[in-house]
Amino acid sequence: MADERQPFRWTERRVARFMTIIASAAVVAADIGLFFVYRQNAAAFPPPWRSLIPVAIAGILLFAAWRLRRQIRLFRADQ
Repeated sequence: MADERQPFRWTERRVARFMTIIASAAVVAADIGLFFVYRQNAAAFPPPWRSLIPVAIAGILLFAAWRLRRQIRLFRADQ
């Protein structure tokens, strides 16, 4: 059975999605780095911030990871 998928082509939409993938991956990597920096300096923060900062970091990480995964899926499907 022959593969009926279209051959890969760089379209304007794919280039835009690729740039979004790069930006989302950079945010994910920076967020992971930020979490490690926070863990090293957590003792210096006052008590209410010690719990709020990791929650904010996790929220940004989850959103960026969701967006990265979605953009990769759409890039592969060329939608």
